[in-house]
Amino acid sequence: MRQKRTTPLVASALFALNLLGTPVSAEGAQEQKAGDHSSMDHSQMDHSQMDHSASDVAKGVMVMEMSDFDEDGRRVGLMDHDHLDMVTIEALQDKIDVYKAFTPNEIRINMAMMGPNYEWYVSDRSLQGDVGVLILCHGVGEKGDRHFVEAVKPVGDTWPTAVGFGMAMMTSDPLQQAVDDLVARGAKKIVLVPALPTRFNSLYRQWDYAFGQGAESAYLDIPPIETEAELIMADALNDDPLLTDVLYDYANEISSEPSNEVVIIIGHGPEDIEENIPDLEMLSPHTDRLKEMGGFQDVKMINLQDDALAPIRAANVKKLRKWITTAERQGYNVLILGLVLESHGLQATIVEDLRGLSYEFNTRGLADHPKTVEWISATVERALASPDEG
Repeated sequence: MRQKRTTPLVASALFALNLLGTPVSAEGAQEQKAGDHSSMDHSQMDHSQMDHSASDVAKGVMVMEMSDFDEDGRRVGLMDHDHLDMVTIEALQDKIDVYKAFTPNEIRINMAMMGPNYEWYVSDRSLQGDVGVLILCHGVGEKGDRHFVEAVKPVGDTWPTAVGFGMAMMTSDPLQQAVDDLVARGAKKIVLVPALPTRFNSLYRQWDYAFGQGAESAYLDIPPIETEAELIMADALNDDPLLTDVLYDYANEISSEPSNEVVIIIGHGPEDIEENIPDLEMLSPHTDRLKEMGGFQDVKMINLQDDALAPIRAANVKKLRKWITTAERQGYNVLILGLVLESHGLQATIVEDLRGLSYEFNTRGLADHPKTVEWISATVERALASPDEG
């Protein structure tokens, strides 16, 4: 259960320096980077033609050339974060609050800790179809990403399907490549499925911007995706009952006496206070349903806001710990569920945050449950039936 800490959103480390409360050394950054992605096999990828020279100085955008498919269906492009120019750094500081206090070198180190933005093509490349599916996912490293791709194979058997991993913080190239690959296999409509709890976060806004759905970027002003295919942005998980079913099953796996148990669902959450409120409101139906379905004493939900400024996150952890100690004093057992896609990432930070407390923790991610794939398929069908409501 104890594992090396990784930060799941805003790039495995975008706010790690802030959360630790002190800048990380270059040596520490390289150790974290190796820990997250050392198992990713780039041996089949030809990077000899990649342009790592300079960013687009006018826009502060890094330019990245993608590799060909490797044997697993991945296209990976690399960027040289060590040579980020000052225009790019200042643009990052303007958009991302915690970067305002960082030196340029600290930002370069922090950016270097990120995993790659890349496409992982899911379907057999011989599959043709008028409809393509592009699942948008933050990614947690090679092991977790591979697990997610394996989980969504049934979607890829129905429609030409790719997964776009990464934040698109400084480039849209992998997303553009994924769209081009789907179009090359006949797609005239492409449904974009954001694998997120809700749309109330910066990552969703950046994807929205990249695909021409939003007016303002959350990070850098990356080039918009260009295609003749119709792009349909579907909705996030939100209050879908299928998500409640997943949480119910996961709670039951660690439950022994529901009437004497308090279930706490912990999400990553948005970094902005203003978005955290509607995010929790959107997800609140799950707590009511879960309490009724399982007969639990109580069900609560909280976001750690893992990428927020340190005082915001610390306040959420304090609140969470108080919930647990209060339940303990009242004689109830506490069950913890993570509202996370994969079984790698936020779970490790939760363990550290709750050190010294007593609880049962189901660390499984949503992708482990077949109803998550059912949700993706249903989301695609709804988006095709009512594209304006996607």
